[in-house]
Amino acid sequence: LEFTLNTEPKPLKELTSFLEYSKEKLEELKKDSHKHFYLFKPDKKDIEDRLYMQNKKLKYGKVCFTLTAGRYTVGMDIPEGRYKIMAMKNFGNIYNKYYTFDEDLDAEDDDSPKIHKRLIIGDILIITDSLVVELSSKKANLLQNIIRYPIGKAITLKAGNYICGEDFKAGVYDIKRIKNIGTVYYDDNENNFGSGDDELKEIKNCFFKNNDYLGISGGLIIELSPSQNNYIK
Repeated sequence: LEFTLNTEPKPLKELTSFLEYSKEKLEELKKDSHKHFYLFKPDKKDIEDRLYMQNKKLKYGKVCFTLTAGRYTVGMDIPEGRYKIMAMKNFGNIYNKYYTFDEDLDAEDDDSPKIHKRLIIGDILIITDSLVVELSSKKANLLQNIIRYPIGKAITLKAGNYICGEDFKAGVYDIKRIKNIGTVYYDDNENNFGSGDDELKEIKNCFFKNNDYLGISGGLIIELSPSQNNYIK
């Protein structure tokens, strides 16, 4: 009689082969984990940045700069990117057009919040009062630069009531204190200008269209000058 030794049944052989194949593929995935960033659960911010920059042939790098009161368009005045924003001097409010943040900051307050947000092209950053903030980013878009062409004509104004289109041309202006103290009424806001270190002296990138109102009170004298690019290179 002859006996044939039957080793592993066929289904078991197939399972063993599949397990060996799966093990090899897993090792390959581990080696290429930087390409498969969902597999090993990296930092959420890193995933967002990778997704945002995917398929974009742009140059990203570090930037750090300060801004004072005004309206800053992302891609025109400042690079787009993920920023850390903190108060450096004085106090005031800071928010953006898309309302992903709205904070009162005070440089003298240790509990004043630090903001970590992405600013995307087309967003507008608004800073009020005498607040000076520092923006820093490790991944700012260094190539993006939408040109701001100066619109309007420089003019000096003293206390009074003015209508855009009648008393000065429509455009985008910086409002700068020349001398004395007083209040500027613009865009339904009262802005108190003064000479002290903690007082407002300038508001950048104020948009005026025909029939917009500009009021000045007290002995304040200001200059409206067409805004230039504030872009940080």
